[in-house]
Amino acid sequence: MNSSYRIEIQESGQPEVMKLVNSASCPQPRAGELLIRNHAAAVNFIDTMIRRGEMPEGMMPELPFTPGVEGAGVVEALGEGVQDFKIGDRVAWLGNLGAGGYGSHSVLPARFVVPIAEEIDYSLAAALPVNGLTAYHMLVNLGRAQPGQTVLVHAAAGGVGTMALQLGTHLGLRMIASVSSSKVETARAQGADLVVDYRQEDLHAKVMEYSEGRGVDLTLNPVAGKSLSTDLDLLAPFGTAILFGFLSGPPEGTFAEDLARHFTKSIALRVSDLYTAYRSAADQLHIDMQELFRLLNTSVIRPQIDEVFPLQEVAQAHRKLEAGQVIGKVALSIP
Repeated sequence: MNSSYRIEIQESGQPEVMKLVNSASCPQPRAGELLIRNHAAAVNFIDTMIRRGEMPEGMMPELPFTPGVEGAGVVEALGEGVQDFKIGDRVAWLGNLGAGGYGSHSVLPARFVVPIAEEIDYSLAAALPVNGLTAYHMLVNLGRAQPGQTVLVHAAAGGVGTMALQLGTHLGLRMIASVSSSKVETARAQGADLVVDYRQEDLHAKVMEYSEGRGVDLTLNPVAGKSLSTDLDLLAPFGTAILFGFLSGPPEGTFAEDLARHFTKSIALRVSDLYTAYRSAADQLHIDMQELFRLLNTSVIRPQIDEVFPLQEVAQAHRKLEAGQVIGKVALSIP
């Protein structure tokens, strides 16, 4: 088998702790797995958290560690029993923390690998699995959004936010985007029906005006802090708030106070972690992934790529993501 190479986090710290490491061999696929020669990987916040050593207790992988939970490339070897792929197929994949997307080769279960059309760029395909599946899972599986319903998306110019706007538009939903001033036009371009600059405008007033006082059926919130309490205020009867991140810290307020205040609306609060589905609902995730890439292959959706960095410039990619300068997704090209 040919040699391989990868980026390793050798100690916790600044982006410079990531080093390029060569290996004389490649990993071997087991039964039901594929060996993929990666040509692109995407950069996610979890990669930067691992590099800084800031993962929650019990979740920090041992170092040295190769980040990267999504990518795209070419099938190089098949494990026993794999029938739906052949060597040379162009594919994209979603992996667990140990998938090693920041490297030349990854071994993945076949159920989390999908074919990509010849005209789809590897970086574009690599940027879709985490953000696209997170958005799809919240809108369709958890939120059960129906055509004509109204959805509020926080951080709507980010990777998950832009995917939620595109998917929501495709599903016939009325999409409200909450963004900062510099990202208003981006949210509009992604299909938002209403864009609110939360730094300059009153989000509550704008949403209630747009919904004629009814509120929204669903909120997608990666921000938390004080924003979750505001979401509960904005929910229409039988509405659902979905929390999928803590960019501004853990939620403020108390369930006893916030939920009691809205008891007569019969609202729901859910949390969403894509890897719960990865571990416990793999068959459904496989179906969702196939549908998502069908939409990509037919040009219904298109991930927003902010910038593609060569693998050896991974430190710059991390700096840009951590600085909050990214609209959509940052990807790595792997020669």
